[in-house]
Amino acid sequence: MNIWPFFSYFFKYLFFAKTRQRLLFIAVVGLFISAFSLMVIQGIMGGLQKSLIQRSKSLHGHYLVKFDSVTNENLDELREILNKEGVPFYSELESEVMLKNKGFIAPAKIHGLLLSDNRPGFLGEKDFSGLVLGSELAAKLKVQFLDDVQIIAPGVTDSLMGEVPRYISETLSDYLYSELPEVDEFEAWGRVEIVQNLLRQRGINQVRIFGSLPDHLVNQIKSLNLEVPFRFMTWEDMNGPLVWSLNLETKVMMFLFISMSLLVAIAITSGLLIFYSKIRRDLMSFWILGMPQQMLLKLCFRFILLISAVICCLGTVAGFITLRLLDKYGHEFMPDIFIETRFPIDLNFSHITLSLLIPFGISVVFSYLSFLNFRKENQSFISIVRSVG
Repeated sequence: MNIWPFFSYFFKYLFFAKTRQRLLFIAVVGLFISAFSLMVIQGIMGGLQKSLIQRSKSLHGHYLVKFDSVTNENLDELREILNKEGVPFYSELESEVMLKNKGFIAPAKIHGLLLSDNRPGFLGEKDFSGLVLGSELAAKLKVQFLDDVQIIAPGVTDSLMGEVPRYISETLSDYLYSELPEVDEFEAWGRVEIVQNLLRQRGINQVRIFGSLPDHLVNQIKSLNLEVPFRFMTWEDMNGPLVWSLNLETKVMMFLFISMSLLVAIAITSGLLIFYSKIRRDLMSFWILGMPQQMLLKLCFRFILLISAVICCLGTVAGFITLRLLDKYGHEFMPDIFIETRFPIDLNFSHITLSLLIPFGISVVFSYLSFLNFRKENQSFISIVRSVG
């Protein structure tokens, strides 16, 4: 049985007839906008989140080998694994300190680097003859190049002077601007000897690895036999609250979008109820011409599903094209004070799938509810024929 004339009839009735049902037409447009907006929102939000994660990984590292205590153990085996893969890393002695310049004091986290390691790019060109401070941290201390900065260790005291916190002085040799507030405002870098001298401890307490590692190398590092216990942590392990908040942001965005899509669902339900009531006599005509009643009802529902699928596909394609155009031709429209001056775009298969399935799923559910009501009211066309007679 050729069903396309049947579909063609109702398509023309829906979009071109003078008596077309406008509420259902509005629902179709709303379905298109839903798929389009969901695609665009996911692409832009995903791009913003991905950009933030990439900046954080480039500064905090993709992995962290954290020792339970300061160790002097020979780490040649670990360094050999990383150097063989060409992955940047640095060994460090990290400590929380207070920095003081004249009358200005600020808390900080200092990274004492072993300069012989293969440092990542953001530290490769820095001058480590003294301290390298985050730009905002240096601004809070009102410190300039070659100024002396006191590094105070509140948890380490010298009993000779009556339990006075230990401190050393070092000059400022360079700045770092990372576009991450938690880095620029609280972190400092220097030679590992500076921190060792401050804490009166030799060795390091962690190794930061910058770059993705294959699974077999990750397992090889985890299985290293070292005297000091250590933990191998991914970036996600180090930034659990941030990962949780980004996931929550995505879920809340999806929840709000689905909630707003329910308005479209109400229009779909109302529009279909009116639409079905208007085509009852047309369906009766097809029935008189020999098409089975059950087939007519099924074709009505299939037609609505087909229209919904096509509209969702068109909305998703339009959203995809819009994102590609923004990615390629989008101009910088935000002031320089913002980190992102243009929309960062992230497109993947999951975004396309969700943009198709969520609006289409909502449409299917509410279309089916309308169809059940229509089928219940039209158990037989004989009564319609008699009413016409």
